[in-house]
Amino acid sequence: MKFILILEDDERTSQDLYESLKSIDPQLHIRFFKGLASFHEFLKVAVHEGAKALAQAGTKHPSDLSDLTEPSIADELRLVIAKDEFLGTQNMGLVRRARDFFIRKKMCSEQEPTALILTAFESPTFDIKLAEDRIINNVLYKPFDKLIIKEHLQYALTGHHPVTSSTLTAAKMSATIEMLKDIQLQSLSEIGFTSLNNHEIKIGAITKYYSDSFTSDSKKSLLAVCVACKEISIKEYLCTFQFVAADPGQIAKIRRDILQNKSHQSLDLQTPMGNLKTRIILLNDDEPLDIEFKTMLNQRFQNVEVFSYKSQGQLLSDLQDLDSKERQNPPLNPDLVIINYHMLDIEKEKTWNALVEKMKDRAKKHSTEWKETPQLIILSRTKITPPEVADMSRWCKDIYFTPLDKMYIAKKLITNFAITTVEPTTLPYVKDVLDAKVANPVEITQISEAGVVMKYHRAISTGAFREFILWRMEEHQNPEIIATVNYSEENKTDSGYLNHFVFFGMKDAYLKHIRLWLVDAYIKSKEKDSA
Repeated sequence: MKFILILEDDERTSQDLYESLKSIDPQLHIRFFKGLASFHEFLKVAVHEGAKALAQAGTKHPSDLSDLTEPSIADELRLVIAKDEFLGTQNMGLVRRARDFFIRKKMCSEQEPTALILTAFESPTFDIKLAEDRIINNVLYKPFDKLIIKEHLQYALTGHHPVTSSTLTAAKMSATIEMLKDIQLQSLSEIGFTSLNNHEIKIGAITKYYSDSFTSDSKKSLLAVCVACKEISIKEYLCTFQFVAADPGQIAKIRRDILQNKSHQSLDLQTPMGNLKTRIILLNDDEPLDIEFKTMLNQRFQNVEVFSYKSQGQLLSDLQDLDSKERQNPPLNPDLVIINYHMLDIEKEKTWNALVEKMKDRAKKHSTEWKETPQLIILSRTKITPPEVADMSRWCKDIYFTPLDKMYIAKKLITNFAITTVEPTTLPYVKDVLDAKVANPVEITQISEAGVVMKYHRAISTGAFREFILWRMEEHQNPEIIATVNYSEENKTDSGYLNHFVFFGMKDAYLKHIRLWLVDAYIKSKEKDSA
């Protein structure tokens, strides 16, 4: 016989649990305890009788009219559901001893130990992080969503095996979500940060990072590119990152927080005056923005030469050395090209590559060695989504958004190009350990409100915890959803493994977010299919 023990003194919760369990398997034997004292009495009996104690454990639900079962050593304790205040996060030592006791007294097998689910109200006094333990299968928040509670109870009863759901429809799709990993920043400035890593990070790698230090009114993440990686000891690397496509509001907030920190330090960014000028091609038909940017370049830097164009046609004409009224003589090997976002048209990378080919052809025509493709910086009045920014970063050095933060832009240009400033320029920074999270994009093959199946290069150990973000534009509303590995298997259609995760401690807000994300994903898949 399969037994379920429920430690709960709330009648409504008990009723919901009973109905859900019986709908999964009417043959389950469910016993209730309204406090720890009666549960301790059961444990005392179980010391001597082992699995036989289950038949007399606790009390039956008032709706349960079945006869009492005969005690048997073959009886099995499949699941314990406990109110957090009775047997939960404040009593993890007791929880571990109880599960070890169930195994030792042969109420369950070591291969399929008794599952444990906690129930709790969503409140500031309940810390879900304390429940992140491999011996806890899940946390169910009260009041229950009946579909979700049934699904999670089914996961717990099935054990670490694939679950065929009769409750929720899992959407099969190929989509990308973010898997978070805790890291610590070693220093922070308005243009980037440093961090210690246990593996080498490739120069040029771009990743998204979350931190309270980055949080502004509209955003809480920043993209950053690795610009240096130095091994400082065995399996310890100090990596330097620069922000990419930073939101002006975030930069202003970071700068303000650093300057208000009494222990902040300053780095001198002044570069020595050289004989060579930094040659810049500026393509921008937004006259106010064009004037603002050119004025900033001329006022702040000594050794720049700017070739300004208001139309792509005029620039292409000059690159082909055609005569025209507004002809200029742009450099054969420009150091930097700055273009307004909307002037790259729809196929932006294709437009940029075509422009580069024209510059190469001109250098060849003038018998000049083509040194290297100039760096591209984009100016934009339009907000660009992080996925598009990450894609553009393959061929674009940086994106500056309006309103232009001229101080930030100047410090980025000084750091990345041999440009000499008119006035001494310093970079304030704090050298302190700051918490952050790196968001690694991972591919999923299936998702529902209860869990997700993720493709990965290795099998993640059963019971391990991970945090995911299902990204939507309203970034402040994107929750960090905890999930635990229920099962892993080899990917039969591709390389690597499929890791089956169960969402852990799901709140109503999280469920609503997943449903909205599923709608977005469905729309995107339809748009992709029709393209």
